[in-house]
Amino acid sequence: MKTVRAALLVLAAISPAFANGPVWDSSGNSILNGNYYFRQVLYQDSAGGAISTAVSFYGNISFSAGTYTIAAGSLVQSGNGLATYAASGSYSVSATGFGVMKSPLAAAYATNANTNLYFLVSNGIMIGSTTEGAGFNDMFVAAPVGNLSSASLSGTYTIASFFPGGSPTSSLDATYQLIASGSGSIANFSISGFSGGGSVVTQTASGIKYVYSNGAFSITFPTNSNFNNAPFYQGGTSNNTVGENGPLFLYMSPDSNFVFGGTQLGFDLFVGVKNAPAGATPFSGLYYAAGIDDSLASGLDSFYGSFNAFPSPAFGNIIAHERLATSGYVAYSDTFYDSYPLGVTNTYVNSSSTMNYTVGQGGIRIGYGTNPATGGALAIHVALPFTPPSAPSASAVYIDPSGIVNTASSAPYTAGISPGDFITFYNGVNLANTVASAPPGAFPTTLGNNVTVLIDGIAAPIYYVSPAAVSVLVPYEVSTFPIATLQIKNSVGASNIVTMYVNQTTPGIFTANPVGGIGDAAMLDFPASGAGYYIVSESKPAQPGDIVSLFLTGLGTPFPSNPDGALGTVDSLVQTIGVDISGTDVPLTCSACYLGLAPGEAGLYQINFQIPPLCTATGQTGCVVSGANDMDISGPDSYTSEAVIPIGTGSSTVSGRERPKAPAPATTHPLPPRLRQVRTAAELESQLSSR
Repeated sequence: MKTVRAALLVLAAISPAFANGPVWDSSGNSILNGNYYFRQVLYQDSAGGAISTAVSFYGNISFSAGTYTIAAGSLVQSGNGLATYAASGSYSVSATGFGVMKSPLAAAYATNANTNLYFLVSNGIMIGSTTEGAGFNDMFVAAPVGNLSSASLSGTYTIASFFPGGSPTSSLDATYQLIASGSGSIANFSISGFSGGGSVVTQTASGIKYVYSNGAFSITFPTNSNFNNAPFYQGGTSNNTVGENGPLFLYMSPDSNFVFGGTQLGFDLFVGVKNAPAGATPFSGLYYAAGIDDSLASGLDSFYGSFNAFPSPAFGNIIAHERLATSGYVAYSDTFYDSYPLGVTNTYVNSSSTMNYTVGQGGIRIGYGTNPATGGALAIHVALPFTPPSAPSASAVYIDPSGIVNTASSAPYTAGISPGDFITFYNGVNLANTVASAPPGAFPTTLGNNVTVLIDGIAAPIYYVSPAAVSVLVPYEVSTFPIATLQIKNSVGASNIVTMYVNQTTPGIFTANPVGGIGDAAMLDFPASGAGYYIVSESKPAQPGDIVSLFLTGLGTPFPSNPDGALGTVDSLVQTIGVDISGTDVPLTCSACYLGLAPGEAGLYQINFQIPPLCTATGQTGCVVSGANDMDISGPDSYTSEAVIPIGTGSSTVSGRERPKAPAPATTHPLPPRLRQVRTAAELESQLSSR
């Protein structure tokens, strides 16, 4: 996986407005209005993982009609102490609270004042990150100035903190319970965390006081030597070399459920949630997320994105998208799955045991890392529950922007679209007045009583329509601009216009047992014996040495060009795509290997590759292990890891009930049976398992 990711390319930075092209939706600008508190941290790391530059910027920011102003922000820079900076710039927010603005910290401090920060807003809280080749990693958090008092800081909060260090092992993350009295004192202050080298680090204190002034809480730490020799916080106001210095400034959302901030003279950042009763905050639905990760293996990364959390019969599933900037400041979109325990979900560890999470009042989730010595990473994450906007009226044609997903992977809409991508509009209103599916052959551009979908004004090939869901292919021509407009028209009228970012690729793997995009990859195995083919499943895994065909979407523009929605041909190829099975790069060099549109199919891409041999020793490379493996696909600006490939240990067989097929010559590439035309996008995923 690391090898594939290292080859990903940097995308150009995107501005709020684009000359001679679509303009980013600014209908949500009123979501940001008035005075907010903010804190933004910026880090640069060296090749060895040491954070060589750290900057924090904090204070008050005012939003009004697409322009923000910071009159006197406090900026702390490595080696230069505290200074006051002013900053201003533009911002543009879509109807869903997904927006872009000129980076406040870059405007005040960096040489590139046009650097953009991408953000998401929910219930007034604003989180984001720069990501696009800016030469640094950063995180931004803001919340409205509320009608608060000293008594507002009352109760128990779970806090997650990140502390940058000057060496790969000296960065820290930590968590603690902040128990405030509402009358100026904090009980039982005890902080515990990890260093980048995996050491457990603790710090305790008593007699902590706080005061409320000018809309913020200032927490003062003791100045005794025992406390000051600890690595997290320092008392006093001097800019020492150990720990983070000066009072801890704490900002609070108006409902008091969320807190964030950092020290006056330090480069740290913390986020926190008011603790909720066990099971009182169901964890489901669409969330907006941002965060920073730091590990010895790969250095820093920062991200923004979204995810859908939903229960299943056994456990909760998450389908997530991150727009990620790596330590080398390479930006790409990453889509992946995770799971969480059902029932009491206030605190849990993710499935890979690399992150701890706490869900607080109002459903806000914070994250902090686990021990790097046992495979974790230092981290600070925050995720905000999102309520989609309502249709303007019951009779209007309405697209819910947050309901647009990748048809194969269910990756949420912040992942964007790409030429040839298969996408589905869910949760809409009056999208069609009938239910209809495309007939066999090329997809039409009009379906079901004159339903058309316009993407950048181009009629998109349509696979399926219903009053609440529409599935289409993205025309190849959308690659002209970095954003695209989407609109649905039918006999009722024209919908609202939605804007989405356009990528080169947005891979999504169809799954044979769909659970919102999670499951066994939709794949056929062609045994080396030549005895036909079979559908890969847990009961009939792919076998080492066999050629398999994988079906997916979002691999970008084919060459030579192919008409929109037309059947694929063996010459409809794509390039710059990588295949990875649980960290093993799979070469696409075999005689039967293929990478392009699925021949004879509309709306599908196909990759033929050979399953690597089984590993026979620990540490062996270029091989795979038996059992469930991650099935990962990379593009020049994207990565997806949401499907699984089961791999067996021996030779393949074909049962009598499966349709036999003579082995195809290597030059023509094996073809799948025609997918049945079905009524829902979910059924498309299930066809390979139902034949």
